[in-house]
Amino acid sequence: MQEPAEGPFVDVAAIMQKLRDQIAERRRRGLITFEESERLERQRFRSYGERGKIDPDLLEALLHPSHDWNLAVDYLVRTRRRPPLSWLILLAKHVVRPFVRLYTDHLLNRQAQINLYVHYFLADTVRDVIRLQIEVAELRDRCERLEAERARG
Repeated sequence: MQEPAEGPFVDVAAIMQKLRDQIAERRRRGLITFEESERLERQRFRSYGERGKIDPDLLEALLHPSHDWNLAVDYLVRTRRRPPLSWLILLAKHVVRPFVRLYTDHLLNRQAQINLYVHYFLADTVRDVIRLQIEVAELRDRCERLEAERARG
């Protein structure tokens, strides 16, 4: 078994406290990290969803990387009624479905494309606004520091 190497004592607790203090100071000045900006982005999307009274499950689906939330033209045909009436209703739905899809598929496909466009547009816009807010906070902090230096010297 190797003996521990002799060397200068490193106070890990003091280093960690210094880092925490630096982070707290940056937050106090309005400067945030990339991870915090992502958290702000998700918070902002959630607040928009709550204001719009969007179903929380749909909101979580919208925030997920997949696009399972978007429209699909290939839908299931089903009924909640009991046989034998359910068989007749399902048969009628299956007979009518191809004719209905002649009119609806194009519209639903177009709406799905619009949904994706708006989704990406809004996500990028929120991301850009948060990035600009961070830049403004950093510039304000820099101006305050420069003004303080100028007042001292």
